[in-house]
Amino acid sequence: MDIFLRKENFKEFILSYPITTLLILADLFAYFGVVVISMTDKGIAADIFNNYIFDGQMIGKGEWYRLITGNFLHIGIAHLLFNVFATYVFAPFLEKLLGKIKFLLCYLLLGIGTGTLNYLMNPFFLGVGASGALFGLMGIYIFMCIGKPNYFSKETKQGIYGLVATSLLSGFLFENVGWLGHLGGLISGIILGILLVVLMPQLFSDNNSSVENTMHK
Repeated sequence: MDIFLRKENFKEFILSYPITTLLILADLFAYFGVVVISMTDKGIAADIFNNYIFDGQMIGKGEWYRLITGNFLHIGIAHLLFNVFATYVFAPFLEKLLGKIKFLLCYLLLGIGTGTLNYLMNPFFLGVGASGALFGLMGIYIFMCIGKPNYFSKETKQGIYGLVATSLLSGFLFENVGWLGHLGGLISGIILGILLVVLMPQLFSDNNSSVENTMHK
């Protein structure tokens, strides 16, 4: 599963994957920004946080911006670091494959799709975190494994299936994990993967191994 192994140094990573770096920085800035504000006024920090989380009732009243902002807020340092690490692992290959602008648009669409499906399944849901969009990235990988079976090696496909199954299972085993958001993200990613193949089939040619082969060159 070389596509998920990061061998770049810090500078090389930033230069090679600027959008992935930007997404990670956005997560860190949003989290620590709220933490710093809470040191002087916990009430204001709570208001800022609550005004931008996924909130089904408020989304239903027209606050659609929450479908984007909710992706960049996290509860607790463990939640933040887990999603930052997952972004670091799963995002670079797709950024290299799709290009910077297309990848950024896809990531935002996955976050919106996750929140929308979550809202449709539970209009009263509350949540935060990038995990829905990250499961969306996994959904794209899953579709590539199934819909373009010759694109990845057998070992890579087995690794992807294992990672997705383990990650989904965690949503049922651990308390306070939003499995509906994970499922919504996965579904959004599969749908987006289908659209990408239909609209840009040249990116997913079964004979196109250039991206995978040049990831660490």
